[in-house]
Amino acid sequence: MKKLGTFNGVFIPSFEAILGAVLFLLLPHLVGEMGLVNMLLIVVVANLITTATAFSIGDCTSSVHNIGSGGMYAVSKRSLGKAFGGSIGIQLFLAQAASIGFYAIGFATPLQELLQGIPAIAALAESMGWSILVQKQLLGSLLALLGLVSSLIGADFVVKIQFIIFLMLSVAIGGFFFSPMMGLQAGGQPIFQSMANLRGAGTAYGFFVALTTFFPAVTGIDAGVGMSGLLKTPKRSLFRGTFIAIAITFAVYAGLAIVFSFINPSMLVVDSAGNIPSMTRLFSGNIILYVILMAGVMVATGSSALSYFVTAPRTAQALVEDSILPRWMDILKKDFKKGGSEPRFATLLTFIIAMVVVWSGDVNVSSRVVGIAFLVVYGWINLVAFFERVSGNPSFRPTRKVPTFVGLAGFIGSMTIIAMDSWWLGLIVLGSQLLIFNLILRYKAKGQLEGVWWGLMFSIINWGMHRLKKIIQGTKNWRPLLSVFVFGDQLDDGLPALRLARRIADFKGMVSINVIPGKNGVDVSQLPDDARIVDVDQKEASEFIPAAAQLALPSGLSFNSVLLSADTRLHLSAIIEKLIEQGKNVMVYQHGPIPVDKAPRLDLWWKGEDNGNLMALLAYIIVKSDEETGIIPPSVRLVRRLEAGQSKSDVEAEMHELLDHNNISAELLLLEEDENSFVDVLHTVSSDASLILVGMPGKKAGQLARMFKLDKLLFERELDHFKELPPVLFVKAAGVMELMEE
Repeated sequence: MKKLGTFNGVFIPSFEAILGAVLFLLLPHLVGEMGLVNMLLIVVVANLITTATAFSIGDCTSSVHNIGSGGMYAVSKRSLGKAFGGSIGIQLFLAQAASIGFYAIGFATPLQELLQGIPAIAALAESMGWSILVQKQLLGSLLALLGLVSSLIGADFVVKIQFIIFLMLSVAIGGFFFSPMMGLQAGGQPIFQSMANLRGAGTAYGFFVALTTFFPAVTGIDAGVGMSGLLKTPKRSLFRGTFIAIAITFAVYAGLAIVFSFINPSMLVVDSAGNIPSMTRLFSGNIILYVILMAGVMVATGSSALSYFVTAPRTAQALVEDSILPRWMDILKKDFKKGGSEPRFATLLTFIIAMVVVWSGDVNVSSRVVGIAFLVVYGWINLVAFFERVSGNPSFRPTRKVPTFVGLAGFIGSMTIIAMDSWWLGLIVLGSQLLIFNLILRYKAKGQLEGVWWGLMFSIINWGMHRLKKIIQGTKNWRPLLSVFVFGDQLDDGLPALRLARRIADFKGMVSINVIPGKNGVDVSQLPDDARIVDVDQKEASEFIPAAAQLALPSGLSFNSVLLSADTRLHLSAIIEKLIEQGKNVMVYQHGPIPVDKAPRLDLWWKGEDNGNLMALLAYIIVKSDEETGIIPPSVRLVRRLEAGQSKSDVEAEMHELLDHNNISAELLLLEEDENSFVDVLHTVSSDASLILVGMPGKKAGQLARMFKLDKLLFERELDHFKELPPVLFVKAAGVMELMEE
């Protein structure tokens, strides 16, 4: 198909879709009910949201070279990614297809009145038992069928006839503006009066219901934006064509609201049968005006439906091409003929959805539903632009200076209108969108968000990090900032260490995973996505780890704790000594036969507050982390071995005071003094635990003398004695941690 320009590709589709069924069928009635003051306010508010959306679209498209097909969906997908953009695209397609049904009903309303005046047709309808509603539905179905046939012929044909429709629509609108000068009467009374109806009858609508009922009028910009894939210069044409259409149609709606405010209010309210007043019937006294208006309402509603018959299938086609929809729906991107580019199967689906709306029958209800659906889409498009500006992504380089608040105001305005109209209907629409988003994220996007989200989160985190510099971190604010080092060729031990590190730091702090390849390399497929492979020879690892642990995090933060796997290739005593000198807590993980996350109890061996306070804090964090992630949290048992001369009752009272004073939930187990080694006692008491926390001995005194002796046995040489135990975490605190603020 030949590429389109600004006038025929954007302005005309937008102009015709905006000046559609609402203008001819609902605007006069809304003016009669709401009055001129409220109606002008409604027109202004609706156009402000549309204008904000147009600015947002201009923002998002001006920094993209090739927008692609799909209109607003293409814009949202580029910024919000496949999952969220896809959920907007699906909702947009449904709203576009439903709009066709809405316009078809609008088309049928005056046509039914005209045909009812023909005796033969009236007799046929009576003999068939067709009510007025059924007659409108049949006529609406006929229009939808004609739109289907026209769109199946091809977009070229639709574009050609839209210019003729544009001329006829302009003449009909001109007829409305000149109608007050024609001395029109209805039922022997003048239609126009000398005083404007400022306040309205106020019997049928609240302000926000009237606003959402009117809102489909201004959603017509989507018809132009939806042609993005058919434009010669989409970036320029979308912006210019959309804003020109908004400006001209705003003037038309505001001007006609003034004209209709001079109509006798009693002629514009719903009659006793619940029928909305018809302008064609009201102006039937002047045959020329009647013909002009009848032609106008026909082409207005018909052209709007036709515009969406072109736009909606292309939105569906783009959704399929981007693998948003299930595979069995791939047929929606195909043509009837091999090698064709028209989405004719998607056009058939659009027709089916439109027919569902047609046979719902109520133009007011369908207008509100379509209005709310578009408000949600417009709201997200505005939020997209706001996110793009707030994220500060260097790739976002809009060519126009639009205030940041415009997008946010458009989003808030859209959501406020929905909430004030019908909060439960708005929740249903938003809830369905979030459900679609989660399904796409899970099954189509592999759980990965794309687009502006990374830049947005980076900006928020960066903002917070800079402000952390001005806040003192005391006992109240201590969190584990943990750097983990494991060997990649010993993942049987390394992976459990990484899982424990996540339990310690994912929920309450931050964790950095460093994997040293080792002699036999590393199986990357087994590692977490955020693991970093460091290119260090295993012989140099003992010198590398203390140096790497000093690296600063963004905004000056630094790691306060290090977790190592108990690997014999590391000179653990030398590493721990250097890390303690740096003021970092050290944990050495010795893997055992019981999986860390399977057994039900954590044993904390207490020998004093030097290491004990840190171990108690780690136990609390592990329990809370498991609760957050849905793992059955372990119970905590505090184990203390009595020393020579200690009174059991005194120690028991001391430990209960410790637990109560610091709000620690744990079972207390006191062991009598005996001659067995610490390791033997550990085997006897804690062989059924899920994790054992043991403090490393030695105090910070001079050259850290005797620091690594454990019950008079050298720490590194005796690690093998712990291998038959459940997993053990050896802990050395750089200083005494305070469990509670005094």
